Amino acid sequence: MPAIGGYPFALDEVSLGDRARVFWRPDWDKSVLLVRTLPAYSVENAFDLHRYGGLANVLILEEGFEVVLLTDGVRHLQLFVLEGSVLSGPVYLRYALSGFKHLESRIMSLRRLVGLHQQGRFVQKLYPIETKAERWVYALRAYDGYAAGASQRDIAIALFGERAAEEWADGSDFMRLKVRRLLGYARRMVEGAYGDLIS
Repeated sequence: MPAIGGYPFALDEVSLGDRARVFWRPDWDKSVLLVRTLPAYSVENAFDLHRYGGLANVLILEEGFEVVLLTDGVRHLQLFVLEGSVLSGPVYLRYALSGFKHLESRIMSLRRLVGLHQQGRFVQKLYPIETKAERWVYALRAYDGYAAGASQRDIAIALFGERAAEEWADGSDFMRLKVRRLLGYARRMVEGAYGDLIS
């Protein structure tokens, strides 16, 4: 059953570690490509999931739909399979584009898919630099530490290294306040503000 904005699913955290994957619902993330599959008679112009190796992840929903996430950990591309399957070998993709609202973001996703297909990697120039991404990562890591019972000092050292330990020992509030702000930001994200990231 879909959660707010994304899909809940079990993770093997031991093997995935910090490579945990998030699959977004297409009604929340307008860059998700909606596709239908057709049998491929030639592999040269077909989508073959196996071609993407470690970049590819597939979530199968209770309703039978497949959600394909292609990611290198920084850049991502997601397909929502309305009909057919990408799991049984190469297929042709028929793209479901309609209306004008959010069409630009889906066309950009299509360009990214073409680039990935042609080059075998994500084409960096098709992904704008997200200046806040580093803060998001730090906030989520701080929250993970907090949820695991780590102190603010331990979180600061884990995130910023020995420099944080030295500043903490010198009595500076800088690192403590920085961790506090990150935890506050992370709490807001966890409570639902994460939807603002993709709106």
